[in-house]
Amino acid sequence: MKEAKIIRTVDLINGGCNACPTVKSEVFILELNDLNRPLENLDVASLIMTVALANGYKQHQEYDMAEDYDVYKNGINEVSVIPEYDQLIFKKGFSQQKVANNYQEPEELFKVVNNLLTQYFDLEGLDFRIDNQD
Repeated sequence: MKEAKIIRTVDLINGGCNACPTVKSEVFILELNDLNRPLENLDVASLIMTVALANGYKQHQEYDMAEDYDVYKNGINEVSVIPEYDQLIFKKGFSQQKVANNYQEPEELFKVVNNLLTQYFDLEGLDFRIDNQD
């Protein structure tokens, strides 16, 4: 299993005026294949998108009357990711799976992401590690 290090930093952002409070903001960066890739959030959608694109998948959006969703394609393999409130539906051919987008425990999040990577994207699972740099 390849190692994928997630670097977590905390930045304090000031609004710029006396009335604006200072806000704590978490920033996540995925270090994979010797390249740093920013993560929008530490959730299923962000991890899947970043890992899939790093492994040669192309992403495009499909617009439908009922829903808009992302499609990842690599050769003949095509995976649709349909957001549904706080969950995601992954579809490949006739198989589909519904998962939560957010998890309280990182280990549970990484287990779900690895399952999706192997089952839907035909990719090897990753050994995710979080490196806190406060």
